[in-house]
Amino acid sequence: MEDLEPPTPWPGANARLLGLGVGLPISELDRLANFSAAEFERLTLEWASDYLAVKRPEIVEVQQRGGAGDKGRDVIAWHDPNTVPLRKWTLYQCKHYGSALGAGTAAAEIGKVLFYSHRGDYTFPEEYYFVTHKGVTSPFQDLLDKPEDLRKFIIDKWEEHCRSKIRKDPVELTVELKAYIESVPFTAFRAKQPLTLLNEHAQTKYHLTVFGAPLIDRPKPPEPPSDVAPGENKYVTQLMRVISADLGHTVSNLSDFLHSNKHRRLFDRSRLTFYHAEGLKELARDQMADIAFFDTLLKEFHDGLYHWHTSEPDGYQRLIETVKASQNIQLSKHALEPHVLPNDREGMCHQMANEGQVQWCDK
Repeated sequence: MEDLEPPTPWPGANARLLGLGVGLPISELDRLANFSAAEFERLTLEWASDYLAVKRPEIVEVQQRGGAGDKGRDVIAWHDPNTVPLRKWTLYQCKHYGSALGAGTAAAEIGKVLFYSHRGDYTFPEEYYFVTHKGVTSPFQDLLDKPEDLRKFIIDKWEEHCRSKIRKDPVELTVELKAYIESVPFTAFRAKQPLTLLNEHAQTKYHLTVFGAPLIDRPKPPEPPSDVAPGENKYVTQLMRVISADLGHTVSNLSDFLHSNKHRRLFDRSRLTFYHAEGLKELARDQMADIAFFDTLLKEFHDGLYHWHTSEPDGYQRLIETVKASQNIQLSKHALEPHVLPNDREGMCHQMANEGQVQWCDK
């Protein structure tokens, strides 16, 4: 019997295991299928609030309206403040079904906005987007691409798809309602492509919380510049006080203690590790799109090291003991925790000093 060759490893297996901890990753598009309708609407609200409202300065307010009495409105983006009598607005209608959205189901939603805007409950929207995780069917996309064909479809199929789907009582296609349907711009009706929605949601501060952290290739930490930068002044001032107290005389710059190897090494080491922790801050800002991840990590260090950075005696001993303790404190399941290196832990102590959260010398 001929021996079989062993199977080759999955491409990128190490990255998958390191990044997710379990087997093959599930694409974000597939994961959307496991969302509830309410969760999908929340995702759309996050995207509208933290991506759309940023990219489109004319949007002044985003509201969630989905639920009983919403009159066919899930998420609204207002283009005008509420002091304007006829406010312009865009509607994002969320549909989370097991298959692509078809023309018949969509017609009922279109019928709602036509009926309620004709009745005067609200104005006709500037744009109306169907937001789905499965996209729309090809025949429905054909209708969206040809607005006049969509208009004719709604009128011709009103009895079948709209009449009894808008409210509890049937809505008849009266002469007045038909004339209104023939007057409004059907170019307003569009479909938001699922991949576009995900790519844009990835630029919001919510994305990491919703989908988890991918494997991040952390860049090399920045090197300290030869001269102290303005952003270092606070913790460097504290270092000078520590060194002054330990030497027994005031120092104000590096040349004042070049003769002391112990203090020169402390100064150089502190700047090195401070910039290592700066690398974590850049990771949160640039790859996780939210500096708050770094801020909450800094709070964990501050809380976990409380008994060291408030201990006696103060000065050099307090600083050294806090730095030592930073290597051993337990961090929670924080998004940045997998990326924290020993130098980062030490640097977080100096980050706390730079933020004024700790004082190495009491006086």
